[in-house]
Amino acid sequence: MKAFLIARVSTDEQSDALPGQVYRLKDYAVRKDLDFELFEIKESAYKGNRASFQVIINKIISQSETSILVFDKIDRYTRNSNSNEVSLLNNLCRAGKIEIHFPSDSLYISKTSSAQEHFMLNMGVSTAQYYSDSISDNVKRRNQQKWRDGEWCGKAPIGYLNTVKDGKKWVEPDPATAELVRKTFEMYASGNYSLLVIAKKWREEYGINAGSSRIDILLKNPFYYGEMRVKGDIYPHKYEPLIPYSLFDQAKNVRGGYKVKPHRWGGLPFAYRGLIKCAECNCGITFETKKGKYIYGHCTNKRKSHDITYVNEDKITSQVMDILKAITIPRHAYIQISELLRTSHEEKKQRYLSDITAIDTEIKKYQLRKEKVYEDYLDSKISEEFYERKFEEFGVKIKLKQEQRESLELANDDYYGTVSHLLRLARNAENLFLKANQEQKRSILNLIVSNLELDGNLLRWKYKKPFETMAFCAESNSWLPGRDSNSRPID
Repeated sequence: MKAFLIARVSTDEQSDALPGQVYRLKDYAVRKDLDFELFEIKESAYKGNRASFQVIINKIISQSETSILVFDKIDRYTRNSNSNEVSLLNNLCRAGKIEIHFPSDSLYISKTSSAQEHFMLNMGVSTAQYYSDSISDNVKRRNQQKWRDGEWCGKAPIGYLNTVKDGKKWVEPDPATAELVRKTFEMYASGNYSLLVIAKKWREEYGINAGSSRIDILLKNPFYYGEMRVKGDIYPHKYEPLIPYSLFDQAKNVRGGYKVKPHRWGGLPFAYRGLIKCAECNCGITFETKKGKYIYGHCTNKRKSHDITYVNEDKITSQVMDILKAITIPRHAYIQISELLRTSHEEKKQRYLSDITAIDTEIKKYQLRKEKVYEDYLDSKISEEFYERKFEEFGVKIKLKQEQRESLELANDDYYGTVSHLLRLARNAENLFLKANQEQKRSILNLIVSNLELDGNLLRWKYKKPFETMAFCAESNSWLPGRDSNSRPID
């Protein structure tokens, strides 16, 4: 059989992991006496590498016999279970055109694989996707801490420049546009200039093409007087303000504004508030209390397109319980999945320790280089300009490595926390939901389903991954290997 060995990393920063994958893949091919061809891909889920992936597909199609695709582990296969590549490879596998091998996970998928083996593959892909999502969550948490510390994480607004200060990212006034921002606020605050007139001055006097909407956004930005707005929240920042707050407030008074009246039910702790849409008009389903104890949900009917139906919250909860019951993993399957994850735990732990050690080595290397360049400067072996440039360069690299280490530590903790949470939910979803408070119930539903809609009295939904697979296995009774008396196509 012809084998195609695929070593993949998601980013250029992970390129150090490629040699290890290549070694294990080649070792597997040699032990199995396979005629192989190696592909090294440096991009997430083949994104941006369509040509490389198409080469693999063309070679598979050209083979007269079954080909083998070999990935080191499931998480090197993909972290997006909905990707077009996964669907294509799965179809080729079911057609008997390929087999997919994951030697490090001891999983081999072919045309004759059991439902349980396909389930294990789906679980592996879903777990990898959770891991990838947890890394994204870590970035968000790190950014939130930076915002609390007064640090701006994105592109600086007009009037400022993104720079580096003492080895850290910094924001400072832009000599070319800072004065333009000040004059814009002064002109508008005077009440003698409209947005259109100011935009025209931008074009004619500064050569900056801007419409009135861009000027309006600038005038509403608190960054210029010393605070930054991030996702609706305000944080004090530590950069130089361009204007005093009094000028910002004066411009705000000139601009005026509309006061939005808070929604009558917006602050009440209803479990399903904001989670369900109307199937008929796609407006939100709101909830209110009748006679002080009965809770009813109904469409807001903002478009006035249909009659309003009031649905008792208990009827919705009854259907939610059916949703949760459908994903419950039986005890024997729970034990098997737990054992599979336990087996891979030691390998992940070793890789984590190896990565941390490598990062610590890099940090120490650059710290030693900073000390060495300082000694060379004191001994007059290098110029002051060269010393300052290299000292700052090494400081930036140390900072980046420290952030990489922090992200890796958080991701490692979140990975096992996520898997534990996933299995716990699948094993005992109904009881967990019943015991949860309102916010916890909302979190459980958000994790398990999407596209919740109310069609009359009936609740409609779509399972998220991997709960969609769990619901299918429960419905078809396909937790165990092989076929049962209720066999059906796996698709």
